[in-house]
Amino acid sequence: MKNKLYTVLLSFCILQALSCKKDNRPLNLKPQAHSLENGILSLSANGQLIDAIIDTTFNNITVTVASESAEHNVTLNFRLANGVTASINNTVVNSGIVLDLGKVVSFKIKSDDGSRSTSFTLSAQTELGYFGLSGSVVSQNSLDRSYEFYFDQFDGSTFQFINCGPASTTMAIKWADSTFMGRPVDARNLYLANGGWWDTGQIQAYLNINGINSAVDTLDDVVNVVKTNIDHNNLLILNLDMNYIPLNSNFTQHVSKFYPTTPDWGHFILVKGYKQVGSTFYLDVYDPYSGGNKYSSILDLGQLMGKDRYYLSDDIKVATNNWWPYAIAIAPKGKKVNIATIIRANNLKLVPKSFGR
Repeated sequence: MKNKLYTVLLSFCILQALSCKKDNRPLNLKPQAHSLENGILSLSANGQLIDAIIDTTFNNITVTVASESAEHNVTLNFRLANGVTASINNTVVNSGIVLDLGKVVSFKIKSDDGSRSTSFTLSAQTELGYFGLSGSVVSQNSLDRSYEFYFDQFDGSTFQFINCGPASTTMAIKWADSTFMGRPVDARNLYLANGGWWDTGQIQAYLNINGINSAVDTLDDVVNVVKTNIDHNNLLILNLDMNYIPLNSNFTQHVSKFYPTTPDWGHFILVKGYKQVGSTFYLDVYDPYSGGNKYSSILDLGQLMGKDRYYLSDDIKVATNNWWPYAIAIAPKGKKVNIATIIRANNLKLVPKSFGR
């Protein structure tokens, strides 16, 4: 009886083992198609300003060229892994193909047997696009000089945190007079040497004692006032609440501010040009609030981040309306601000003073 029981138990275990072995066999599934994200060994374009950006998260490839015209004549060079082919808009292509990347194209790579493939959106951007100004430039003007006239308000002086007035005014004078050797700390030592926010009156006074003519106008039409003055060779100093200028956390771009602010952040900036990109109007600005922060991109390596910032005219309108809705126009040394460039001249006694940190 005992031997019979052992025989039954042994038979049951064998059946269970065979059953488990059968259940654990892999299912006869079809091979899964895997992407070829690593199929591109290298990719570049003739005349590119920086390395091509290959984004395998959103499957985008972007090449950066100097100008809009260059976008229409891009020579694409690439090297692929063994057994991988490339096609542009479903036509097989080889390295060295010339493309018009003024429009977006599809760049597809796939294995020889066709079981694996990945499609990328291939496009070009200009240097301005890389900096955050996407679109076609409709109009632009800049009063840049061949010499340096930017000053960081953070110069190591005692009152560097409230130094935008002296710094912006010193920049304006250096622009107006290449022989001027003053520094923001020199301006500070003349007015409010013991600290305090400079006001618009002190800015005009310091311009005047250095032989630089200026005039004040309302800023009711930002685009018109900026274009008219820049086109007539006048810089502008604006006084605004920087808390109304959006923060841009993409530190490779030059659009909007790069530092956090709080409400009632009165601040002076220097406007040295403009760019209209599509229907969007940007003020080309020197913002003195760099704090020693510099760009790390190869396109602007080592440049202080307050230089060549682009602030939207709509943001400037809100920021000045909530602080000081006027502009100080500044002429080159030996010249006067042409009253014809002033949209609506004002009695200066009626213009309230305003302050900046």
